[in-house]
Amino acid sequence: GGYKSFPVDLVEIEHGYVLTAEMPGVLKEDVKINFDNGILTIEADRKKDEKAKYLINERDLMHLKRSISFGEINEDTITAKMEHGLLIVTITTKVPEEKPKRNIVIE
Repeated sequence: GGYKSFPVDLVEIEHGYVLTAEMPGVLKEDVKINFDNGILTIEADRKKDEKAKYLINERDLMHLKRSISFGEINEDTITAKMEHGLLIVTITTKVPEEKPKRNIVIE
């Protein structure tokens, strides 16, 4: 089947970004995040509780997916956490390396 998008906020911070995604009813273990060729992809499944006896079932079971292009990112520094139905992904851009200053000796 198809998949649905979900709302995100993307905030620029010093040397990177913080992405906050709204994923109510999604468990941490049902979320997959990967980064490939400058593109961050978040996928998640909201599943039905198989043991529950539903009297009303209006909440969709769904496959959520969203891809966002970032370009030059230091992918080793991407971190993610899940809090109260919000997925928070912190992304650090490549910081320009500072060359050590060289003192020139006056002869």
